[in-house]
Order: sequence, then structure tokens, then C-alpha cells
Amino acid sequence: MMSFYGLAGLFISSYLWCTISWNVGSGYDRFDRKEGIMCIFRWGFPRKNRRILL
Repeated sequence: MMSFYGLAGLFISSYLWCTISWNVGSGYDRFDRKEGIMCIFRWGFPRKNRRILL
């Protein structure tokens, strides 16, 4: 049982370290009331479409 918890902790910690090193979720928000523009930019997980721009 303890080896199961040890492996689960190892996988969770490696996932968290990867999300920190890849800056997943970082980005910026831009609101411009004069022009009526709202821009939301975020970085996702590394793959083909990593940039998220709304």
C-alpha cells in the first residue's frame, strides 16, 4: 500500500513540476473600453495549439 502512495506522489509531483516549468496558465488580460476590445491570452500545455487567444 505504501508503494502505491509513493508512486502516486511521484507522478503527481512530476505533473506539477512540468506545469510550473511550462508556465501553463500564465498570460495576460487586456480590456479597452474606448475601442470595445477584450483580449484574453493564456499559455496551455505544449502541443500544436499551445497559445490560447480569445
